Amino acid sequence: MPPRVHESKSTRAPGMQLGEDQARLMILAGAALTFAERGLRATSVEHLLVAAGVSRRTFYRLYGSKEDVAAALYEFGTEQLVAACRQAVREEPAPLRQLERCVDAHLDNAREFGRLIFVLGGEAQRHESPLHARRMETHAALVELLIGAGDGRREQVDPLLVRGLLLALEGVVRLVLEEGDEGRRVSDASLARARRVMLRIATATLAGAGPGVSPLPSAE
Repeated sequence: MPPRVHESKSTRAPGMQLGEDQARLMILAGAALTFAERGLRATSVEHLLVAAGVSRRTFYRLYGSKEDVAAALYEFGTEQLVAACRQAVREEPAPLRQLERCVDAHLDNAREFGRLIFVLGGEAQRHESPLHARRMETHAALVELLIGAGDGRREQVDPLLVRGLLLALEGVVRLVLEEGDEGRRVSDASLARARRVMLRIATATLAGAGPGVSPLPSAE
């Protein structure tokens, strides 16, 4: 989820000026570690400066606040998630296989960046947070992607159904992170359990049929 950097404060020559792209990467990488360790509320700009190894002047040239850095990290992560789901839709002709790969993309992020996802995801659920708008944009992009995928039959499905599905899948991941010491210790067993539950929810929602199963809600 967070971008990688290959140069730290200790490897830079004294007085060497950072380029804007490199400075951004250093700030984001340092912030990812710091937010994961301290949480967003307990993190100060000073903490970010120390973690990134940049000056206050450089920081404020690029970001207005720690919240701006959190928003940039969250946007980067959600862009990667949408890109992974878009690739799944492009490469997989079977609609259920597309869903499976989107679920796996969620869980891969939880496996590698569980604590950071718990911190930023919790912040994004707050309506007053600047991250909330990005969360809604991500949901909208995934709804459009999933409805337009497959054989065209989903285009008639009420988008609210897909939106509800995304909220449910998001909720399962958050429960697993919470039970794993708020994302600090997430086991392979818990992720495998989450995968089984998420696939059941996803496939039953969009492909379930038979006696006693409510029909798919129409967009009309």
